[in-house]
Amino acid sequence: MLPFVLFPSMGEYPVYNDAVYDGLAAPDARSRAYDAALRAAAPGRVVLDVGTGRDALWAVAAARAGARHVYAIEAAPAAAAAARAAVDLSGFSRQITVLEGWASHQVLPVRAEVCVSEIVGNIASSEGAIPILNDCRQRLCTPGCVWIPFRARTMIAAVDVGTPSLDPSCRLLMDRVIAAAGGASGLRLCLGGPAWSALVSSPAVVESDVFDSRVLPPISDMSVEVELVAGKATGLLLWTRVAVASSGREVDTLDGGTRAWAPVYLPAPLAGRVRVGFSRRTSDDGVHPDYLLTVDGVTVWRSPHHVSSSSRTP
Repeated sequence: MLPFVLFPSMGEYPVYNDAVYDGLAAPDARSRAYDAALRAAAPGRVVLDVGTGRDALWAVAAARAGARHVYAIEAAPAAAAAARAAVDLSGFSRQITVLEGWASHQVLPVRAEVCVSEIVGNIASSEGAIPILNDCRQRLCTPGCVWIPFRARTMIAAVDVGTPSLDPSCRLLMDRVIAAAGGASGLRLCLGGPAWSALVSSPAVVESDVFDSRVLPPISDMSVEVELVAGKATGLLLWTRVAVASSGREVDTLDGGTRAWAPVYLPAPLAGRVRVGFSRRTSDDGVHPDYLLTVDGVTVWRSPHHVSSSSRTP
């Protein structure tokens, strides 16, 4: 069996480093899909970029595609400063305004006609895309706004990965994630290695959230139960598939076409026909979801976004 390693899921927490941003900036199937969607939607329109990041990737791409103006929002102060520098370097500083802070705190002079974001997590909803984008839809965007991405899904399957080890180079990053979460309870660990080769069941969909002005906005809290028929498995794998536009191929975490997302692994030995329950509930910060997974009615994984003072134990 090929060796697998574990490393912490980072997108939900303010612990991004240059290595993460370098991965996001890499040319891949995801970046090509975003570029194509912006070339189709942005010309002549006002664009909102939510979570623009260190390189203001999609803000610059929208300006290059001919957007009338781009408002690029970034919550992390250091990333916002780097985004301003990237915009200046791009030559589009007159077309792009970088706004520092949470999207919920922003007011735009005009409503956006296109909203682009990449606040899609390793579990699709984990970075708080649903409440954040629903708020943008209500306050910052036009009724007919074009949404990029169009849909984000989370898949689940049983896998056999043996006994994966913690990537030793990630220990410092692990400490930063634990500090940001307030504890290690329900820590989300991603699987490094050829995860597609470890599947021992067909995949099922546990999240499917459509961002489209023609339909009702997705709801934050939900539960679903799916059936998996597995060979001998060491655990379950959750991963993201993103339809950047309403037509065209999905970008799949497992197909090797992007480094933007990684599959989340949880050990839960199982075999045969099992019922897996997946639920998400918005945490007390009003943005990020907490997750619960059951197998045949028994809780196997409880993963809050952060450990609150009221729930923390020795």
